[in-house]
Amino acid sequence: MHYHDEGEGTPVVLITGFSGDTSFFKQMIPELSSKYRVITFDNRGAGLTKYPRQGIRKQDFVDDVLALMDYLRIFKAHMLGWSMGAHIAQEFALQHPDRLKSLTIVSAYPYRPARSSYFMNGIVDCALRGGDSEYISMMTNAFCFTENFFSDLESRGKTLRSLKNLDARGLKDQMGALDEFDTRDSVAGITVPTLSIHGLSDIMVEPKLGDYISDRIRGCKVLRIPDVGHIIRTDLYFKEFLEHIRANDQ
Repeated sequence: MHYHDEGEGTPVVLITGFSGDTSFFKQMIPELSSKYRVITFDNRGAGLTKYPRQGIRKQDFVDDVLALMDYLRIFKAHMLGWSMGAHIAQEFALQHPDRLKSLTIVSAYPYRPARSSYFMNGIVDCALRGGDSEYISMMTNAFCFTENFFSDLESRGKTLRSLKNLDARGLKDQMGALDEFDTRDSVAGITVPTLSIHGLSDIMVEPKLGDYISDRIRGCKVLRIPDVGHIIRTDLYFKEFLEHIRANDQ
C-alpha cells in the first residue's frame, strides 16, 4: 500500500476518489502538515498500491484504511474523503466510529448516480478494449469541472491537463466497488461530528445527494459553494475544514 506520512501531531487521514492518488490533496498538505500529521495513500486500483487482481469490493477499501491506521499506530484521527473517498469515509465512520475524532465529506453521495456510473463504466470499458486511457481522465474532467472553468481556460488559450497511463483494469475494479456503495439506509447512524462540503454546480454528483446525507446526520455542518463542480479546490474549504477539526481535537 503506497502512502505518505507528513507532519506531526493529531493525525488527519485524507482519502481520494476514483482514479486519484496521493497527489490529489497536494495544495492542502503543506499548510495542514505544519499543524497535523497528514496521511495520504493510493486506493486499490490507482497509483502505486498493489493488490490481488481479483476485483475490489467496497469493504476492501474500508479495511485498507483501518489496516493502514493500525500499521501507523494511529488510534484516532480526523478523516476527510472526497467523492469515492467520501463514501469510504462514511462506511468507515459507521463501522469504526471509535477511531475518528471528526469526519469531513466532500462531494459525497449516499449511492452512485446512475448517469455517472453509465458513462464512467463506458469510458473505462473503451480503454480496456484498446482505447487510450488518457480519455478516462478527459471524460471524468468534463463531468468534474464547470462550464465557467473550461471557458476561462479557453479564453486564456489553455487546456486542462489529463492524466496519462491510467490503469484501466484497476479503475474498472474501482468502479465495481463504487457501484456497490449505498448508505441510504445507514447514513443516519453516523455519530461522528461531520462537515458536509459540496459544489452547487456539481453534475457528477448533484448537490441534492450531498443534502440527503447532511439532512440525516445529527448536527452535521454544511458548506455549499456556488459555481463549483465535483472537484473543489481545497483552498475554497480549507478554513472551514480547519475550524471543524480544531473544534473536535479533544
